[in-house]
Amino acid sequence: MDHGILRDALIFLAIAVVVSPVCHRLRLSPVLGYLVAGSVVGPAGLGLMTDEEGARDLAELGIVFLLFMIGLELSWERLRVIRHFIFGLGTAQVVVTGALASLVMGMVGLQVDGAGVVGLALAFSSTAFVLQILSERGELNSQVGRVAVAVLILQDLAVVPLLVSIPQLGGDGLTVAWAEMLALAKAVAAMTAIFLTARLALRPLFHVVSATRLPEVFVAAALLVVVGTSFATEAAGLSLSLGAFLAGVMLASTEYRHQVEADLQPVRGLLMGLFFLTVGMTLDPGKVLNNLPDIASGVALLMIGKALVLTVLALAFRFSLATSLHLGLLLAQGGEFAFVVLARAGQAHLISPADIELLTSVVAVSMAVTPAMAFLGEWVAQRRRLADGESVAPKDEANDLSEHVIIVGFGRAGQIVATVLADQNIPFIAIDRDPRLVARLRNSSPSPVFFGDIRKVDVLKAVGAERARAVVLTIDAGSGREKLVPRLHAQFPNLHILVRARDRRQAKGLEEAGATAVVPEILEGSLQLAGLTLRHLGAPAEEVHELVESFRRSDYAKLSLTMERE
Repeated sequence: MDHGILRDALIFLAIAVVVSPVCHRLRLSPVLGYLVAGSVVGPAGLGLMTDEEGARDLAELGIVFLLFMIGLELSWERLRVIRHFIFGLGTAQVVVTGALASLVMGMVGLQVDGAGVVGLALAFSSTAFVLQILSERGELNSQVGRVAVAVLILQDLAVVPLLVSIPQLGGDGLTVAWAEMLALAKAVAAMTAIFLTARLALRPLFHVVSATRLPEVFVAAALLVVVGTSFATEAAGLSLSLGAFLAGVMLASTEYRHQVEADLQPVRGLLMGLFFLTVGMTLDPGKVLNNLPDIASGVALLMIGKALVLTVLALAFRFSLATSLHLGLLLAQGGEFAFVVLARAGQAHLISPADIELLTSVVAVSMAVTPAMAFLGEWVAQRRRLADGESVAPKDEANDLSEHVIIVGFGRAGQIVATVLADQNIPFIAIDRDPRLVARLRNSSPSPVFFGDIRKVDVLKAVGAERARAVVLTIDAGSGREKLVPRLHAQFPNLHILVRARDRRQAKGLEEAGATAVVPEILEGSLQLAGLTLRHLGAPAEEVHELVESFRRSDYAKLSLTMERE
């Protein structure tokens, strides 16, 4: 039996266990750690990982899952909002950057066809690196994040006709035009079929699956959707990641988006780490040092040129200078699709192997410095805003909630809380584990309620617990409040945690675990009943109110003592 794959998997898992904690401790992006580790263990380093091609195939799933997660963040409605950026700014960026890069490639000696292909390849930015960094910093829904996603979507779409054109270059123009039209027709047909299928089938599928209350079945359904749509788009001649993105967009408008996101987050994280590791494996430190002047010049020219083009174009689309600079520096690197395009161009004999090796190194190094460029872009944008007298914090957050209340459990108690909050115009979002209840509420009114398992704190992160003012736990005793409260308090120390408890004894334990306030429903209900009894016996309303408040001020001590004696 060949243990090569098992050995590579073991090495990768060991790297994942070491890299992430070390980078977290040093406050560095894990992306940089995986790149360095890949260079060390790859063929050009210690040679510990041998199956580079197999690892790269598996790592491509990381990009697939990443695009699926991004799709979950961008519902169809929100995509319609940024469509002008996708087809306007995105198209302008690819065309202008590709044309300038092609001109430079022609000046250094490449033939016209080869220069054109290389120029467009260098126009693409790294979807994986950029979105990972935006996700780590919580900026996916910022103005820069939304525009960056729009540009990256157009770049992914532009890869398809480019890959179709490469084998046709050198033929007559009619052949190329026909191939382009055929590719476009297939793309439209495939995307329409996926859209209609997902629109009709996804919600019923997850409704049936969630009703089983079996987490493994829910995860299997999510994986089926991701891999199935990716396979469908690849079969139609499109990219794997485009299909996953479309599936995410379709799921984003359902009540299951947050649970799916929480369940697939660990899988996505591991596969993305493997992707960055394989990129690092393409870097040969020896060759980089030998060709350092050429590579350094290429990286500088590429990143400065792309940053300038993006900044100018963003200004032309009436973004502020701070946002334009941030966007330009964020998307200045080469992208993972450049590796695919360059390899295909080499097979078509449009560029030489030596040129491919040099350009691949330029793209890989530019990707490696992306975290530093993103940090520089954010710093420049903040300085620009300060110079303009603006707040340092992003002002144009999309439609994400902030300073809102999260209601966990949307039964009768949760709905009462929601009604009061809505009456006071306080934003809220609710989570419940009952798929039938969630479906009924969403169908009867546009209630902001989603299906989710609150035992996974990642679900709360998905609905913005970091930005929320409070979380209200209305769940019953069998839902693990005693375990959930301390985890919430540890992960979100500034979040007000308000809990419904069975009695005073349970309430005391929840307060010690970190709850901000606890309502013991038996005691509170009994106290309200006693007050009504006094009112009906003729006691003045003011005296009854004062008596009830005195019991509350004493922290229900008298009531608790009575119950303990019983």
